[in-house]
Amino acid sequence: MKIRRIGRLFLQHLPYGEVMMKYLRWRLFTVYKTRLIATRSGIPYKRNVETGLINTEERSEDGIWEYSDMIVTNQTIGDKWLTPDVHRVINIGSGVATFESLHAQAHPEVRFVASEMDQSSTNWAKANRNYPNVDYCTESMEEILEKMGGSKYDLAITVDVIEHVADYKSFLDCFSQLADRAVISTPNRDMDIVLARGPQYKAHVQEFNAGELYFILKMYYSKVELYSAPNPLKSNLVPVGFYSTYEKLFAYCEK
Repeated sequence: MKIRRIGRLFLQHLPYGEVMMKYLRWRLFTVYKTRLIATRSGIPYKRNVETGLINTEERSEDGIWEYSDMIVTNQTIGDKWLTPDVHRVINIGSGVATFESLHAQAHPEVRFVASEMDQSSTNWAKANRNYPNVDYCTESMEEILEKMGGSKYDLAITVDVIEHVADYKSFLDCFSQLADRAVISTPNRDMDIVLARGPQYKAHVQEFNAGELYFILKMYYSKVELYSAPNPLKSNLVPVGFYSTYEKLFAYCEK
């Protein structure tokens, strides 16, 4: 493993290092017959049966405990992409409304829609994060689109959801119709590894690397910009190319 990491770092500092790395990956797949991750049935995103809530770990005297990296991810998306021209934003797979809890009060001029099909998480968010400019819903995207009647939101976001979806194409077919601008975050399959492996977290159906995510999203958007956070616990985004070993990927998309 040390040899592979040294080799990877060496190639990344050579001219056309990223192209060479992609070729190396292709050769490794060919020689060792490793396969890209196979899609399996979608698994609900519930880490802890005690809370029964999305993106939570355990109960405490103050309520639930949310994962620090998810808080930072939601904070980062709002800080960068809740621009003055965004007045209506929809969050698909909002969980316990982490994004809304971080940004609704700071942006009273924005109307937030937190869409989460897990009823228990939505009920908890309604009871504990009741803001005047946040609407909660449990409808599917198809139902939301039907109610929209051809109108669109200014921004659509989905935070670490697509890796849980068995049919990401159908997911993006609907998601891309919600708004002409979108932000999608997801774990990077290539985080500090050379060979493709199955998702480490069992609730992940399909993980993507930077190149895969870019070309998939280009089927739905004319403009796709990729970013990542060198430290997933700090709100500091940097642009990345088709190959990155940072842990989290952020894609900003425009029609």
